[in-house]
Amino acid sequence: MDRIKSILKYGYKLAIDVNADIFLIFTETGKTYNIFKEYLESIEDSQAGIESNSNTHNGENCKKDFTGSDLKIIVSTPNEDTYFNLKNEKRIIPILMNYRNKYKTTMTKQAIIKLFENNLIKKGDLIVAILGLPKVSGGTDTISLIEVNNYSPILKFYQFINSIKKIEGLIINEILDIAMELAVEGREGKPVGTIFVIGDTEKVLKMSSQLILNPFEGHNAIIFDKKVKGTIKELSTIDGAFIITEKGEVKSAGRYIECIGGNLNLPLGLGARHYAAAAISKHTDAIAITVSESGGIVRVFKDGEILVEINPNRLDDENSYIY
Repeated sequence: MDRIKSILKYGYKLAIDVNADIFLIFTETGKTYNIFKEYLESIEDSQAGIESNSNTHNGENCKKDFTGSDLKIIVSTPNEDTYFNLKNEKRIIPILMNYRNKYKTTMTKQAIIKLFENNLIKKGDLIVAILGLPKVSGGTDTISLIEVNNYSPILKFYQFINSIKKIEGLIINEILDIAMELAVEGREGKPVGTIFVIGDTEKVLKMSSQLILNPFEGHNAIIFDKKVKGTIKELSTIDGAFIITEKGEVKSAGRYIECIGGNLNLPLGLGARHYAAAAISKHTDAIAITVSESGGIVRVFKDGEILVEINPNRLDDENSYIY
């Protein structure tokens, strides 16, 4: 624990020294944050003592700011129980990761995606992160300094998200999370490929047809409902697309996209699923998100083009974002 406390202490001091915008702590059980909380309380107690003694020095204020009042303290965890416990803490912003990672750099990049989703960071921000071996309690061993400018493709995507209506952005983020979970976990240990089409639903339905009986017909299935997300994962192995309205209602599954692509400028090697996604996004105002069965790459299409690519299985690769 002394080692972890030292890492937290010097990481926090680094964050203040470099005028960082975010101090990011990764934790599985919450113990790492509890150690930091004790350290922070000791700083505040010391600072209170300095302030009380300042009146004895002819009015000279000896206070030194160690608290980093403008610094956002964000605690990230993949554990739901830990997340709900952290929500009771007033001095931090907790975020829940959608899945556990294999590598440290993967953890960092997934957290940055979540920070963008929640409008907690912007281009130019500086992050000091405290992290360690994934899935290992007490494995904290690393201080990382991250400049958000290094994530230009994902920045491009979230600049687009911030340019549309808030509810539409939330829906796209929710589906992106589902797509990334499917890319990492597959279904029953097997990789899956699928398409999600969001928005301009009336036109999308006219340009597609039902391959199977629609499992969502007659149901008020909203994408933010945990049971609905579970159902989508169960149905992810069927052919065809999921159609989601701009209000977040899952309108149908197993939908065949019928529109012709025309002049689509896509990289070589992409299959019919990606051409269908590109085509529907070109001929409508919809956004299409695909999960590639071979490789587990998640692609977002807008206006017939790839807006962003994310390979959640290889976020440790510096070239994992392509546009």
